[in-house]
Amino acid sequence: MSPEQARGVFGKDLKVKVKKEGQRTFFQNFIKKPAPNSLSGVRAIYLRFFDGGLYQIEIFYENRSDWQTLENFIGDFSARTNLTAMKIENDKAEINCGEFSIAADKVLNPRIELTNETIRAQVEEIRERENKKN
Repeated sequence: MSPEQARGVFGKDLKVKVKKEGQRTFFQNFIKKPAPNSLSGVRAIYLRFFDGGLYQIEIFYENRSDWQTLENFIGDFSARTNLTAMKIENDKAEINCGEFSIAADKVLNPRIELTNETIRAQVEEIRERENKKN
């Protein structure tokens, strides 16, 4: 998904600007101003791109009274998205769907992370090479 396509999904109010090459992260928080209607209940969002394509979405939600525990949060998320139950271990819920993974936790705010694992592995490999050069 390109930055333009991401803008179409998340709403035109989200000003996603990312260069087409390399690794880029778009971040927007909604602490001082409310989130657009398409992101109602969202506190912050990270969109991570590699070579112009989206490979990871990380969403932090506002705390809600019905999400007191991680189990409540992922139960609601699973029901709304028709996803199978996520395995909870060490205060983190995860499900691996082959090339894609979904992780959730509630360390600060309820958080969901959707990742293309193939591209994440490429990005990590590039970072390791860059770190060895420095």
